[in-house]
Amino acid sequence: MPNIRHTRFLELERIAVCGLGLIGGSILKALREAGFKGHVTGFDVDGATCDAVLAQGFANEIASSPDGLFLDHDLVVLCQPVGTLLEWLAHNKMQMAAGHAVCIDVASVKAPVVEALRAWPHHAAARFVPCHPIAGKASHGWEASEGDLFQGKLCVLTPDAHTAQGAFDLASDFWRALGASTTTMAAPEHDAVYAAVSHLPQVLSYAYLHSLASREGTGAWMAYRGTGFQSFARLGSSDAQLWADIAIHNAQPLIEEIDRISDSLALFRQYVHNRKFRELATAFSSARNFHAKSGPMDAGFTPTA
Repeated sequence: MPNIRHTRFLELERIAVCGLGLIGGSILKALREAGFKGHVTGFDVDGATCDAVLAQGFANEIASSPDGLFLDHDLVVLCQPVGTLLEWLAHNKMQMAAGHAVCIDVASVKAPVVEALRAWPHHAAARFVPCHPIAGKASHGWEASEGDLFQGKLCVLTPDAHTAQGAFDLASDFWRALGASTTTMAAPEHDAVYAAVSHLPQVLSYAYLHSLASREGTGAWMAYRGTGFQSFARLGSSDAQLWADIAIHNAQPLIEEIDRISDSLALFRQYVHNRKFRELATAFSSARNFHAKSGPMDAGFTPTA
């Protein structure tokens, strides 16, 4: 494993950000707010987004290809969906191996990323730090990006055994400079946790709305909806392609959570069907007590998605 010196984020000369949607765009804006004075290169497959980023001055240049970024930059931030990221890792691993850049990603599923890195030469994998900033929004794209998106948020790092300490330290320093706190988890643990606290709630929201959409006449019911509907269905406005990508790549942990929630729903159905008021109220109280113990969203070191 190479001995990668820990270079602080603000001391870097060249940073590249690939994928300029919500997260990548917010990183570009946060770099400016954090006082980064070095050269910033952007890359995105959408030409209009690239034009906007360049015209608004959030990047010094737009790369025509990602291939040279790993040779010419100190830090490369990959902000693609999981499936696209895995394709990029396979296609660009030799360029990454030949370069000197430390690389980080922002994918919401980590085990497939770590597994892909294990097929790399050790000296290349040592410079890659898998990351997941917990800072999503229902809206997406460059227009939705915000310079303070990471302020007060959590970023989970899932380093592999081959990850160099200097690369890990740089990744941690990067996210902290952008306003986030950091923690470390093993990739399988990360995927199990976020299947439960992020991916399942999203799937449940889609499932509920899918159920309504598949029935005739429910559109007229929306005139009577209240805050309960708004709160529960809020996630339904999220990017469908992005979440399908996340669900497929975190399939087994998510399936396990779907099975667990199905068991709870079946139990509740049984109580309702048999008019078991006491049992149903006890089950609801257990859920309410867990909710109370979980605390408010901004209370301390609580992972959120």
